[in-house]
Amino acid sequence: MLFEKSRHHKLSEFQAVVLAGYGSTNRLYPISEEDNVPKALLPVANKPIISYTLDWLEKAGIHDAILLVQASGTTHQKLSGYIARGYQGSVHCNVVAVDEDFGSADALRSIKDKIERDFIVVPCDLITDLNPREILDIHRVENPTMTALFYESNLSDSGKDDGLAPYVGIDPVQSSLVYKVRRFEDEDFSMRMSLLNKFPRVRVHTNLNDAHLYIFKRWVIDLVADKENISSISEDLIPMLVKCQYQKKMVERENVKSYSSAQKSLFSTALSLSTTASDDIDDDQFSPDPTRSTFKSPVTTRAYIYRGGFCGRANTIAGYSELNRHETKQGASITRVPSSTEVAPKTQVGNDSIIGEHTKIDERSSVKKSCVGAHCVIGKNVKIANSVIMDYVVIADNAKVDGCVICNNAKVLEKAVLKDCDVAGEYVVEKDSQVKGEKLVAFREAIN
Repeated sequence: MLFEKSRHHKLSEFQAVVLAGYGSTNRLYPISEEDNVPKALLPVANKPIISYTLDWLEKAGIHDAILLVQASGTTHQKLSGYIARGYQGSVHCNVVAVDEDFGSADALRSIKDKIERDFIVVPCDLITDLNPREILDIHRVENPTMTALFYESNLSDSGKDDGLAPYVGIDPVQSSLVYKVRRFEDEDFSMRMSLLNKFPRVRVHTNLNDAHLYIFKRWVIDLVADKENISSISEDLIPMLVKCQYQKKMVERENVKSYSSAQKSLFSTALSLSTTASDDIDDDQFSPDPTRSTFKSPVTTRAYIYRGGFCGRANTIAGYSELNRHETKQGASITRVPSSTEVAPKTQVGNDSIIGEHTKIDERSSVKKSCVGAHCVIGKNVKIANSVIMDYVVIADNAKVDGCVICNNAKVLEKAVLKDCDVAGEYVVEKDSQVKGEKLVAFREAIN
């Protein structure tokens, strides 16, 4: 029998919903396939990527998280095993499997009864040095319906396989998110007049990425539960909330006021009882501009832009590689070569690399700007650079690996040369191979 480790369970102000590899992972093919590990357990600096998310939540004072995974495959079993035996933090995690055909909002709908208070939705592949208290404190003070995190890309090869950043329109006065649309090459840009009537000044950004980290009021889950046409959080729910700020007809059609009024905040209650404040007082009354809309929406949104620090996602292989480079950069406080590792005297391991437990590296080899996992066997005169090598990988004598991701139990035989390749779990790269820019998967199928 398996027993979850008991942890002191604290009542948090917010609940967390972690999209733990839930949704499409096509852009991570083949490194998140069944013969490797689930997305949530992909190693970053030899730690499961979800551990960074849980650490961030712990710093935020959030001690209650629902981890959503797809019901198909072994993800639920593997992630539950990690939470029970490998995770050492204080966040109480409930792993919940949902239908693989569900969108992210559909998944939220399926756990409505488990969400009891305001909640934060975060992907399992987000790593950031943003102090969580900063965004949470702004959300508390300004009390919007939703707060979304945006960041400027840190990718050294930005745009390699992640497309263009969206158009993000933000009201510079209140930092309201008022516009978010996918951006495509050679496509016209347009805005509704109703938006500009409500928000006469809009700053449109083309260099911001959506972190897919959202803080919601509890009543939003009730709206999602009743609106089955809302399937995706980023594609359906967020656009709807943004438009409700200036489209009176949408607010009335979707009966949004009934949802928002069902959960009055303590601040709103105190304000209603105040002898010096009145709900009748409205910012619009102090505006000299007669063209401004007097429509007061029950929905407000807040865009938080993080600049000056690191923020990135492993939603592409380029992004995943960048996270590994960041977490192993010079000066990072990590154990680079553990005592159980055997490194030959004439082998060089750079101070921008990390080696896993029980790995053996033979003489005259070098490891630069790379992560090498546990229980690997690296031969003589092997050159590894700018790569992620996962667990139980064998790289034979005189092989060269540059800019690659090599998954669990793969083998690279003698004198093989790999450049910018993704090697699936258990794949064998034949002796003397010279391969560049390919995805190497089972049965020697190659996908460019």
